[in-house]
Amino acid sequence: MKNIIILLAFGLTLSVTGQSRWGVRTGLNYDLNAIGLDAASSSTQEIFEGETLDNGYHIGVFGRQYLGDQLYTSGSLFYAENTHFLEGNDGNNDFFFERFDHKFLQLDAGLGIRLLKFARAEVGVHYQGSISNNAFSNTFATPTAGYNASLGIDLWKISLDVTYYGSFTDHLGTWNDIPLSYERSQILVSLGVEL
Repeated sequence: MKNIIILLAFGLTLSVTGQSRWGVRTGLNYDLNAIGLDAASSSTQEIFEGETLDNGYHIGVFGRQYLGDQLYTSGSLFYAENTHFLEGNDGNNDFFFERFDHKFLQLDAGLGIRLLKFARAEVGVHYQGSISNNAFSNTFATPTAGYNASLGIDLWKISLDVTYYGSFTDHLGTWNDIPLSYERSQILVSLGVEL
């Protein structure tokens, strides 16, 4: 019985191989929300100036398995890095400037539909985990999960995707006795090449 199941799985794999696409992708990250003060902390509002946004980049692989002419499942794995800069006064009239590097791996899974011959729409979920030990990972807990929605265009073997990523929860943490919050949402603009 085990051999029959293996043979059926192998046959199914061969039958759908022609409908699968995979490739590499890279692009830019645009954070939509800055690291800020926790809403519960009003005493530090006067000493905290806020964050200067500096966006990041991502690079990884993607795959699509077509279930017909229009419907497909998708997955991707990529490395990404975002940089945040916090600045302010610590209450003793000492200026501080801290860099928060958020380096992470992210795994996406989604369901998409081809709208036209060259356009796609997709929704899904993702799982993100930090891979560095720094101010960001020590302040905000990881791993995290969230949702995503994207629009894409395919021209020959080149694809362009714009994806919105949101989080299921806000992230709270404390850095140097300053309570911080980070509502993780960003837009990724990706250029992909099918291999």
